[in-house]
Amino acid sequence: MVKWTPKFEEDLDQIREHIAHNFNVDLAISTIDEIIDEVEFILSRNPLAGTILETNPLFSKLVVQGNSIYYCENPKDHDLYIVYVQARNTDLKNKRLTEFENN
Repeated sequence: MVKWTPKFEEDLDQIREHIAHNFNVDLAISTIDEIIDEVEFILSRNPLAGTILETNPLFSKLVVQGNSIYYCENPKDHDLYIVYVQARNTDLKNKRLTEFENN
């Protein structure tokens, strides 16, 4: 099962706000919906679809519509937790991924 963390939802809200501000609200809503649908479709059928990060092998990266989606598997319940989205054309916030190593 794919689960969304609150921090990931904050990332999606920022992307939605950026698109709405620079383009229009309808495009913002449909873009976020498409990202969510595509991530759930891919990972529910193939949890190994992403590339394992060399810098932190606990996390994998899946690219959806130019956005990098970072996720990990919970070893207890085997659910996939989506922890971070790196919006296209932005820099990776490495701190976000290392925060989860300590939890």
